Amino acid sequence: MKVENLAKAISDKNRVRIINYLIKGPQKVSSISDKLEMEENLTSHHLRVLQNLGYLKSQKRGREVIYSINRAKFLSNIKDLLRNKFFKEMIEEITKTTTVKKSTKSRKNTP
Repeated sequence: MKVENLAKAISDKNRVRIINYLIKGPQKVSSISDKLEMEENLTSHHLRVLQNLGYLKSQKRGREVIYSINRAKFLSNIKDLLRNKFFKEMIEEITKTTTVKKSTKSRKNTP
């Protein structure tokens, strides 16, 4: 289930952009939407998705909600992904295919 959660979290480019921005430190919703040039309601939607998956923490400060990355959960799930047999095999296959394509291209370029 952790692998699926991670896949869902990074399956949308806006969520990836939010994660990348929040890695720098906690931010309020308005700052995130301004920086990423997203509508605030869309930003809030993606923040809720990430929080429901457990990748974000939130803290209420007055009327503002400050979001931050749940680094422990995020790193744990990335490690699980890298240990996953299916993904290991897929990475090995992609690596082999890429290596074969590169060597084929270099042979074509050699006179």
